[in-house]
Order: sequence, then structure tokens, then C-alpha cells
Amino acid sequence: MHAAAMVTRPGDVYLRPVIGGAAAPLKPHLEEPMTATTASGRGMFFFRRFLSSPREVGALCPSTRHLGDAMLVDLDLRGDDVIVEYGAGTGSLTRSIRDRLQRQPELRYLGIEREPGFCAILQQRWPELTFAAAQVEDVQRLLAEHGLPRPKAIISGLPLILLPTMEQIVQQAYEVLAPGGSFRTFSYLQSYPLKSARRLRRLMADTFDDYSSSRLVTRNFPPAFVLRGDKQAL
Repeated sequence: MHAAAMVTRPGDVYLRPVIGGAAAPLKPHLEEPMTATTASGRGMFFFRRFLSSPREVGALCPSTRHLGDAMLVDLDLRGDDVIVEYGAGTGSLTRSIRDRLQRQPELRYLGIEREPGFCAILQQRWPELTFAAAQVEDVQRLLAEHGLPRPKAIISGLPLILLPTMEQIVQQAYEVLAPGGSFRTFSYLQSYPLKSARRLRRLMADTFDDYSSSRLVTRNFPPAFVLRGDKQAL
């Protein structure tokens, strides 16, 4: 398979797995993130993106592996089930998902990240995975274009409480999920009491057939709760 970029509408660029080479930069201004090959380099790029677009990035630094692992606890995936990741960023949660894919190589994955610079970093780190530089609101179209069925899991790293489309994203996640599927996101400790965070929890409880919140994941900065919404199996 050769490196390919398929543009279906402005701003939607798909990065595909590459054999024998690295994915080409999406745009000339992406040379900087393509050099972010170390954790510190990725962290600095993440921080600079936060300073320029705080509402879109939503955090000062990437999440830890501990939060990523907590997002996948009790996630029932079998056969060629599909995992979709929302807001993959520089790959903090992707790393935990990749570990799961290595244990179950028949699983399928699609990462959606609107920031092309983050997408370039992700493809550089994991050229065997597929990422789309696109909006998560277009998830149904993206699944169809990649020939993927309804996902069994949607793992979201988006700062949902800062997004005007929060309600649309959550409701659409329920509609897109396969029966028995699970939507996972997280809420930072310091924002948990806020009106917007309470609204997110109510929205998930009202939307999904089952809703729960994890114990506090303290080994993350900031500490966070994993919010889980499950769709009833047939």
C-alpha cells in the first residue's frame, strides 16, 4: 500500500498506512510537528497548540498512559470490531488503544483528529494505523468512506464541555455505535463541579442505556474521571 491523501472536502485529509516509508507531510507548515519524535517534543507542540487554540485542545499537556488504560477498562471487543477515537491529539490515548490492537490484531481502528499537525504526528508514530484529519461530527461519512461498520467503541479525548457541538457529538455517538457498544470520555477533577460538566453527565445519562463514572484516576495531570455510556445489546 502506498501513502495516499484523499480529499473529499476542504480540510478532510486521510492518512493511510505506509509500507517502506513515512507518510508525507499534509501541508508545508507541518514540518515542525513531523520533527516531534520525542515525548518532550510532542508535549511542547501540544502546549503551543493549546496556547493558540485553548478551546479546541482543552488541556495544557497530553493525558497519561494511566488515563488511557482506564478508558479501556472492561471494554468488550471481539473479532473484527471497530474502535473509533475522537480527538486523538498527539496519541496519549492512542497508545493504550494500540496496545489493545496488538493483543487483538483483528480489531480495526480509525482515529479522527481535526488538527492536521497532530494528525501528522500520529501517522509518524503509528504508520500502520489510519487517521483522518476531519471533524468528528462527520463520523458517519468517515466510516462509510473507509468501509467500516458501526464501531463497538468510541474513545473520546475531546474537551466536550468546551465545544458548542457537545450535544450533537454525544447523541451521534449513541446513534453510530453498534448494539452493545460503549462511548468513553473523561472529565477533569477541577472542572467536574462546573455547570457544563454537569450538563455533559446529564446528557450522557439521558442518551445512553447505561451510564457510569469511574473512580478518580489520580495518576494523570489533572486527575480525571472516566465517563462511560453504553448502548444496549440486541
